[in-house]
Amino acid sequence: MTKKNLNHPQKQAVKSHSKIIGIDPGKSGGITVVDIREESTTSQKCPSSPKEMATVFSKAVKNSPPRDVVVYLEKVWAFPSDAKKTAFIFGQNYGQWEGIISSHNIAIKYVTPKEWMKFYEIPKLSKKDRKNYIKDLAKEMCEDLKVTLSNSDSILIAFYGVNQGLELSSKSQ
Repeated sequence: MTKKNLNHPQKQAVKSHSKIIGIDPGKSGGITVVDIREESTTSQKCPSSPKEMATVFSKAVKNSPPRDVVVYLEKVWAFPSDAKKTAFIFGQNYGQWEGIISSHNIAIKYVTPKEWMKFYEIPKLSKKDRKNYIKDLAKEMCEDLKVTLSNSDSILIAFYGVNQGLELSSKSQ
């Protein structure tokens, strides 16, 4: 897992949650944790087994009461063109993340790819070009993190969550 020290001028603005987690639930997806109090971000490729997923998630939320953590889980689905095995594995991974998160009594906010990509104004591109565009954008945002095709979506999803928290706290002031 790689870490980045962030300068969070908005640290006080995000009052409702101290940890915001973004998850791209695909087998080749990733998990990113933005820790507002520690002013750090960690990110990694999705672990390959449910046990490893649970371990990574438990470490991410350690010492944090459930009310201080929110997870932005990408709401995705299999397409009719996907192979049956691929669709099954995808759904299985998605469900495992939901179970792991729920077992910690942590709130899940579902976000579609369309929602978070619209927030970042991701242009319509071929899948390969879009993935590289997202990776480059995540690298710009987190220069010190090791950004890959596996974790770039989760980085943008996590920071989408941070921005949603900022919007909510600014509306309540």
